[in-house]
Amino acid sequence: MRESDTALFSHSAFFYDSPDEYSGFLQSFICEGLERGESIAVAGSRRRIAMLRLALGSDAPAVRFLPADEWYVRPVRTIAGWAQMLRTAAATGRPATRLVNEVDFKDQHRSWVRYESALNASLAEFNGHMLCPYDSRKLPPSLIDEARRTHHIVYDGGWHHSDDYVDPERLLAEVHEPLFPAVGPPIVEVPVLDTVADLRAHLRNRATAEGWLPPDRVEILVLALSEVATNGIRHGGSHRELRVWLNRGAVVCEVSDDGPRPPGPLAGYLPPTPGVVGGMGLWLVSQICDALSVRTADGVTYARFALLREPSAVGPA
Repeated sequence: MRESDTALFSHSAFFYDSPDEYSGFLQSFICEGLERGESIAVAGSRRRIAMLRLALGSDAPAVRFLPADEWYVRPVRTIAGWAQMLRTAAATGRPATRLVNEVDFKDQHRSWVRYESALNASLAEFNGHMLCPYDSRKLPPSLIDEARRTHHIVYDGGWHHSDDYVDPERLLAEVHEPLFPAVGPPIVEVPVLDTVADLRAHLRNRATAEGWLPPDRVEILVLALSEVATNGIRHGGSHRELRVWLNRGAVVCEVSDDGPRPPGPLAGYLPPTPGVVGGMGLWLVSQICDALSVRTADGVTYARFALLREPSAVGPA
């Protein structure tokens, strides 16, 4: 079997247990792509990047390197970055793109497992191979097991299809996005009527007067509310509510509705189709907010999003 699948977009997991295995395998993977005229990008820790630069020697300048601490901030933002990179490579006539995607899981394991699964749907239209290295010595065994569920191809001494692979819609329905914590009773609890204009004004006035966020982030909060509430008005039921909590570190909003057709598991992960009006709601909210989770329970859908009061702070695990 070749290192890539027959699908347009290949997503593989590479399990390694030594620095030499890591650098040797990735050097071969990258150099093969360079020989074919493919676009190459590598996201990883600064230590891994330094190791690869040394191994690649004179070939290193042809590779785009992305430090993990800057690239892996929010899963959907990272997906958008990869999509743009793949789109640009195709537009400039590259035959394909090779990407090295070594996630820094930190404490947000579930969010990044969901990301690895969503990549299979979000980037399916692009011609490329994304290789995801997993350090089998340091990562928890549970994450290695999840990698076999989120990658349809694995390399563990040889290339083969993963018998444990799970379709993204099924996996995302099983592995829920962690809810951003909301502490105590809400400071705002109002119905969402058939227009968002009054709701936007109410939230903007309260946030500004009470100093919830800096002015520019108040506008981001209002935009996110508008997108989520509009989505509920268009697709939800007749009973819709907005609740807002002011935590020590974040403003947390939640819009609930009892609509009969809740968003699918991939809602917020699929980039909007270029040139098509609409379809950006939850995708846009995922891009501009620091957290978004959508859940349905007992016939009610809850879309909770949050903006950190200090943007550099780390979100919940």
